[in-house]
Amino acid sequence: MDTSFSALTEFFQHFPIPVVVVDLETTGGHLYEDRITEIAFLHFWQGRVTSIQQLINPERSISEFVQNLTGISDAMVADAPTFAEFAPNVLSLLRGSLIVAHNSKFDYAFLRHEFARLNVAFAAPALCSVQLSRKLYPEFYKHNLDTIIERHNLVVDSRHRAMSDVLALTAFLQLALREKGEGAWLQAAKQLFNPPMLPENLASHLVQAAYALPDSYGVSIWRDARGKITAIRCHEQAFREVVLLLRQPEYARAAQLDFVPTVGALHSVVVRAEKMVHEGLLPHNELLRHTIVFQEVSGCLKARVRPLKAGFRDAPPHGLFIHSKAAKRALLAWAKAHDLCPNLLGILPDELPQGAPCPVSLLGKCSTACAANDIEAHNLAVRAALNKLPVCDWGQSPCVRVTERHVLHGQTFEFLCDSGAVRLTDGTWFVDKELLMILKTKFKTDRKNIQNLSS
Repeated sequence: MDTSFSALTEFFQHFPIPVVVVDLETTGGHLYEDRITEIAFLHFWQGRVTSIQQLINPERSISEFVQNLTGISDAMVADAPTFAEFAPNVLSLLRGSLIVAHNSKFDYAFLRHEFARLNVAFAAPALCSVQLSRKLYPEFYKHNLDTIIERHNLVVDSRHRAMSDVLALTAFLQLALREKGEGAWLQAAKQLFNPPMLPENLASHLVQAAYALPDSYGVSIWRDARGKITAIRCHEQAFREVVLLLRQPEYARAAQLDFVPTVGALHSVVVRAEKMVHEGLLPHNELLRHTIVFQEVSGCLKARVRPLKAGFRDAPPHGLFIHSKAAKRALLAWAKAHDLCPNLLGILPDELPQGAPCPVSLLGKCSTACAANDIEAHNLAVRAALNKLPVCDWGQSPCVRVTERHVLHGQTFEFLCDSGAVRLTDGTWFVDKELLMILKTKFKTDRKNIQNLSS
């Protein structure tokens, strides 16, 4: 095996960022619970190759199966540095590089999570050599590393040790380069870069800002040359999403890109909303749902169905309904359930002549306030039942406490939500389309972190 990799080294000189061929050994395959036991990589940059190989103390035991598979035992890593101790040696080599690995999602996720445990932002574009092999050699069915080694007669000292696998993978990359040519190799790789490379003419301050991002939740803040905010975006995978934004002219012209990390999607919406309050910005005046408002008419509380628009509010909305007809039906059902007069509420389907008696009362089925024409009692009963108004998609739980927790370092935030709005730290309420989608998803998939506060 040619371990100088001269052809590959020359080829990678034409790449705008370093290329790192990496392999990890771990205590197992769980992306959040298992830890790294060995890291090895070759770092290619400007004609130079840097080799890194290190056992890592995973701070947990290694199962017997994994010890037999990798040959790495608890005793071997007992005196090795932890990832926290070793990370400063490799962060500058890994960040801002193209990460190449066999099944890159695995290695990339472990690296990202190990750095996240240290509260260090790490993200990078990745290239999966499994997918590259499929692109370059579509005539073959299997593309795992063992099959590639056997197919191409590659010499390997010890499988499932990190540097041996790195050398085998790098030998395959160079062999494929020679067999398929630079053009075909690069064309296939460009289709697989995840995310795509940053534009080559992108301003250096945006390149640096992008590579300093994590690939997790957060809020990006974009400013022009005068310092005015031009966009605020919430992200689930910040690095990947920002890279795609930077391929659009309006974002590539930004004079400044700032980032606020968050622990989840709801936290991101709150951070964005509070930044808007601080900067005096207003959300898009988009129609979200229909809601119910209560107004005093001649001292009597009346219910009205009105469009609900994105924005800041002094109080949460009363109900959320996709269609106005659904809101009216819910109002009638709510009034009946809580012994409220539909005539006093102004929600009877047909307009009654002024002074006409309530038709429900004529049937003997209306409220006592209606029978006595007691407006004060009516108003008190309406206010007492407000927290029982139906909420579209939420059932009977309009007021809830939602908890979001960082899965790796445990930082936790709690948010008070009511009828689709979230309470900000200054006591105001905020609602927009993105928030409604997040809450709807959480009610379907994350109920364990939702506490019902509705009485």
